[in-house]
Amino acid sequence: MLFTAASSPRRLALLAVLASFFVFILFRRSHYSKTTTSYSYTGLHPVDSDGEQEETHSQTYEKELADSDPYANEVDSMRSKTLARPEKVEVADWPNLKAWNGTKEHPKPFKKMPYVDQQRFVKQLTDWDTLDTANHWPTWDAFDELDYDPNRWEGFDWETNYFTHNGIEHLREKEKNPEPYLPYPKYGSINWKREWRGEFAACEGPRGLDMHESIQDLALGWRHSAPNFPEAAVGSASVVGLNEDVCFDVYNRYGAYGFAQGDTRGHNSWTRPDDYPDWKTTRWGQLQDACLERNKRRYSSDARTPMNIVPTKVLPGDADSFDEEANEARFATKPKFHHRTALLIRTWEGYTYTDNDLQAIRSLVSELSLLTGGEYQVFLFVNVKQHDADIYNDPQVYNDILRQVVPQELRDISLLWTEKVCEEWYPKVGDWQVYWQQFMPLQWFMKTHPEFDYVWNWETDARYTGNHYEFLEKMVEFARNMPRKNLWERNSRFYFPKHHGDFGSFLSDTDGAIANATAEGKLKPIWGPQPYDKEQETFGPFPPTSYEEDKFQWGVGEEADLITLQPIWDPTQTEWSYRYKIWNYIKGKRPHFTASDPGDDAFFHPDFAKIPRRVFINTVARFSRKMLHAMHMENRAGRSMQAEMWPASVALQHGLKAVYAPHPIWLDRKWPAWFLEATFNADGGDPAAWGQRKDSPYNHDREAAFRGWSWYYSTSFPRTLYRRWLGWRARDILGDVGGEGFEDHEGLIPDEAVGASDPIVGGRGRMCLPGMLLHPVKKVKEDDGVEAEFARATEEDRRKERGIEGEYARVLDSRGYYWPSELELVKAARKKHGHPEKGKRVGKKNRKG
Repeated sequence: MLFTAASSPRRLALLAVLASFFVFILFRRSHYSKTTTSYSYTGLHPVDSDGEQEETHSQTYEKELADSDPYANEVDSMRSKTLARPEKVEVADWPNLKAWNGTKEHPKPFKKMPYVDQQRFVKQLTDWDTLDTANHWPTWDAFDELDYDPNRWEGFDWETNYFTHNGIEHLREKEKNPEPYLPYPKYGSINWKREWRGEFAACEGPRGLDMHESIQDLALGWRHSAPNFPEAAVGSASVVGLNEDVCFDVYNRYGAYGFAQGDTRGHNSWTRPDDYPDWKTTRWGQLQDACLERNKRRYSSDARTPMNIVPTKVLPGDADSFDEEANEARFATKPKFHHRTALLIRTWEGYTYTDNDLQAIRSLVSELSLLTGGEYQVFLFVNVKQHDADIYNDPQVYNDILRQVVPQELRDISLLWTEKVCEEWYPKVGDWQVYWQQFMPLQWFMKTHPEFDYVWNWETDARYTGNHYEFLEKMVEFARNMPRKNLWERNSRFYFPKHHGDFGSFLSDTDGAIANATAEGKLKPIWGPQPYDKEQETFGPFPPTSYEEDKFQWGVGEEADLITLQPIWDPTQTEWSYRYKIWNYIKGKRPHFTASDPGDDAFFHPDFAKIPRRVFINTVARFSRKMLHAMHMENRAGRSMQAEMWPASVALQHGLKAVYAPHPIWLDRKWPAWFLEATFNADGGDPAAWGQRKDSPYNHDREAAFRGWSWYYSTSFPRTLYRRWLGWRARDILGDVGGEGFEDHEGLIPDEAVGASDPIVGGRGRMCLPGMLLHPVKKVKEDDGVEAEFARATEEDRRKERGIEGEYARVLDSRGYYWPSELELVKAARKKHGHPEKGKRVGKKNRKG
């Protein structure tokens, strides 16, 4: 009956249209739409008041196009198809996309707003009454006449839930208890034996017991997410594979390594170790060597060398050669030898080691080396400031300095070095100061320690609150699974989950922006080595196919040569302070530093614009043997760049695989999601130019916006968070609070923190943090903390902020998708018929966005 009633041609046509519409809507909202092999990259119509004029002009534009172009009819046909759905950018299935997206609900991704309209919102938001606190940089009035203000974030609401609603008592109420947290492979399992050679053997710990038998040697965690903890604003634990369902209080995290060792009081949910080693006489080097000996058959013969802490200036005879086939042969067949990684903790003569420094180093050795059977080896890498100290030839001099500058406990994992060895190995560079040439000693280390395949550069003021092995290995795994296609372009962009939605949406939007910018002729994606000169010998592979033919397969499963923890970006068109610190890429041109001009700020050459370069901020990174060899050979030739510009530039020029791993980063303020994107992925209106134009967040004044991040080089938030986690006082908008009084008793949030006196949920016990990578955490000792003045924005500015955020979202939701321009459709039609360059442009130029 129903079929009969609907069987007229008109009714059937109407049903078909309705069915198509509902199928399209359901698909757009379905989970499958996020996992299909095509991702939608969508922009928006302009959102200003002349929207109706845009539509009228479009109709005129179509008529002009039809009158002037022989392919106009085909363009009309193509347009009619694209108007039925957002433009599709065909990309292959991403490896591990389901795992990257995770299982949690993600916010709906923001659509892309044209640049000029986004800047209108930025201008509105940054027109505010500044806080006017004392001793502030940049000064509050520095941006009064400008259309941006990197201080604006300081007026956002503070995120106080890190402290006010956290605590292990929440977990105790759920009948949770801390337990050993061991995120390690199932050593000895059938699957593990299929992958790896040799047998895993447990290693002896500092208490004289095998680690797997001694719970007192292990860090404990709570098998539950951190109570009421804010979500990371940048990056994602699930995307990089970190466990989000675990948190750590300081007693169970560091108790095995000496935290609270002299505290005889009882503490809830913490069992004091029955036995503490004499830490001063603990020989961490011997323990690592013994561990390697027990597991030596897991590693190739040249990787079984005991810890070498005798420095030499002698350049190995094969230092300037690299046997690619031999390097890869060890890992070519299964079961295979396991690679080995050195972690170098960078320190220097004159550094003062705190108790927490020692606890952190003990945890690094235990978790990376002793619990893995020697997969990692931890070194203290000590820069001796006495330039001419003969530590390479005179053992007495070496030992005297060692005793002076390194605590007894760490001496047998310490390797001393001076800038003198850099000067002798790389004489053509002309400058060897570690400030500028931080990785020269890393290159020296790798050449004199061929037993290692990889090196992590680590800093003394970095802290990870979770398990170090889990963090580092997950960064490696993420990087290994990244395809090379669009890699250099993706590397430059921050992932903001509240703005971009799940990681699949982020990848779709990013790759779509790259594809559209390429089609418009505004971008040429990196594909293979990018030598600065045709005579430069490169060490990376050449692509197996053309860029167009590759389906995001090349590079998947390939170990990364460089892994960074901040984006990798091109400084050429930015105002980053060090973009011209380049040595000898143009023959005879290098900076010259003097006492009166220590930065040679005027140094410049116009041809610098032709040199392929990339930067990443902060020097914590992983390097492959090949990566360091390429850097070594460039330095041998006399070429170099400022430290943060050096590794990624060499990787780019040589075609090596470099990956930014978007680990989770937290902020101390509640940023509007759209403003995070507008600030840190600023592109100057150029598509896919994230962070790489005159509005780059890395510019000297704009960089102030990073100061509330948990991971950057110039931020105070990590120290505040870490001190309160340790049970110490710290100063912020809550006041000068922390410790047992803060943890065990209710208090009131000051009016200036949230605008009302709301109760702190005191009495909830010690803070429990997820795995958080924090930097910088300097001078970790219980003192009065940092004196600072804090304030909060006016009620009017806070209302304005919320209003702008709501208007931004409303505008995005109310406008349709931005369809392909007529010019894009003309190009596609001409390309199909083999005439991509013929014809003329007509009509209004697309606005930037």
